[in-house]
Amino acid sequence: MSILESLFYANLIILGLVYSCIAPLVLGFATIGMSLFYLAFRYNILFVTDSQIDTKGLIYPRALQQLLTGIYLAEILLIGLFSIAATPGPLILMVAFLIFTALFHLSLNAALDPLLYNLPKSLEAEEESLRGLMEQGVDSHEAGEEKNGTLATHTAPHKKPNFLSKFMKPHIYSDYATLRQLVPHALADADNLYEEAVAENAYFPPSVVSETPLLWIPRDSAGISAQEVAHTSKVIPITDEGCSFDEKNKLVWDAEGARPPLWKEKIYY
Repeated sequence: MSILESLFYANLIILGLVYSCIAPLVLGFATIGMSLFYLAFRYNILFVTDSQIDTKGLIYPRALQQLLTGIYLAEILLIGLFSIAATPGPLILMVAFLIFTALFHLSLNAALDPLLYNLPKSLEAEEESLRGLMEQGVDSHEAGEEKNGTLATHTAPHKKPNFLSKFMKPHIYSDYATLRQLVPHALADADNLYEEAVAENAYFPPSVVSETPLLWIPRDSAGISAQEVAHTSKVIPITDEGCSFDEKNKLVWDAEGARPPLWKEKIYY
């Protein structure tokens, strides 16, 4: 994302926040607009845009901090409206909210600044510690289950939380050890994660790299499927292997011991 694009999206959100307090319908149009922009930008960033500029992920926190401008302007606008309307209660609340927003902004900057320009060595140390425990757990399998129990406790310290618990306590339920379990370790530790063709075509749109789909038809005893395969294979790929009709004219195939011709290995991007 370029600086101009980030400023455009930030301004759109800021305007939505500012006018939401006096014209709530703006939120609906802003949501629709941001959804459409998201789809367009997602497609462009995956299949179209080829930028040689590395922002090192600093555009997102900058846009996040700029969004608070809309909160400030909305609160100042409401303070002015309540002052004109001579309503002391809401006016005092909005002044308090303005002070709270400023304090939150300062705390947000204090929390983000150490992470923006420095490598978080603590995560590297934690990863080395986890790998050491995993190696010990494997090596001590024959000696006993004590270290394995310690490893299981460390890598799975809690049960799966509900949405509210996960939202209120991200330092517990979304910590590094927990999120690490979501990564397929066998794939992450592999030297050659992707095949050469998959790696080369990873960012092309599907319309460019997708192969012609295989037409899979059931095999029949009368030989009609064999004739269809012979004629249609001149145009598109087709097969009648692995599927047939039973005595009730229902489709049957070996779902347990065989892979269908349509099967493809899942790619973890």
